[in-house]
Amino acid sequence: MIDAAGYDRFLAEARTALAAGITLDTVLTQLRRRGFSQVDSVRAVRALTGAPLAEAKDRVHVSPAWADVRERTEQFHQDLAEAAREDDGPGPPVSGSTPS
Repeated sequence: MIDAAGYDRFLAEARTALAAGITLDTVLTQLRRRGFSQVDSVRAVRALTGAPLAEAKDRVHVSPAWADVRERTEQFHQDLAEAAREDDGPGPPVSGSTPS
């Protein structure tokens, strides 16, 4: 996480840049270069655009700034889904559940 002063300072700069016509994707690239995490970036998109959480999360997820992370996580989710389809036996019981 970025410190509060750095976050506020960048938001002020980003608002000015957006008002001047800089794209949100460019702002997200600047965020990442300055060490903002994906969570920080989602918070910033919400603060800058007023977007709801799900929309801000999606915007960060599909941004070119985070493409490398998106590719890795999408592959992970695809691999996990494939493993689940291949699993022919029941998994361990879920905590608090009883076997049937």
